Amino acid sequence: MKLCIVRHGSAVVGSLDDISRGLTEQGSNEAAAAGRWLAKQSWNDAEMWVSPYFRAQQTAANINAGFEQHGSPLAQSDQNTLTPSSDVQSILELLVHQQRDLILVSHLPLVGRLAAALTEGQVFDQPWSPAECWILEGEIAASGCMDVSAVWYPALEHQAQAGF
Repeated sequence: MKLCIVRHGSAVVGSLDDISRGLTEQGSNEAAAAGRWLAKQSWNDAEMWVSPYFRAQQTAANINAGFEQHGSPLAQSDQNTLTPSSDVQSILELLVHQQRDLILVSHLPLVGRLAAALTEGQVFDQPWSPAECWILEGEIAASGCMDVSAVWYPALEHQAQAGF
């Protein structure tokens, strides 16, 4: 199985309603670049699980736009289990039954904790940039069973555009 964990793009700060916070223009650009990169990766009948928070929904829409440019959009499912404070173990239990490749769009601290559990076998706060994507491969039979096969974050896009 291939699993991509994505943090939403840069979001508006200072809003009293965290659920409704949207992406900044920079965040939309980051998410669009992530979508273009993800669409170029090799996927096996992938689907996308997305947090119900607005900034994650916007990020997912930008990712799907990248897939539309390279073929067809992904089936998308809103997951209430993908909020910032969600329990990692509950998500791992859902992932064990997942048959298709998956792109998961969520938030800190969840994305870092989930990646740590899947790759290191323990939950800890892994740092994560806005729109950062980790592609993991392996069987989700237990914690620590997956390996990181590719990583993308917005600074890589800027380096590529600058010719580095």
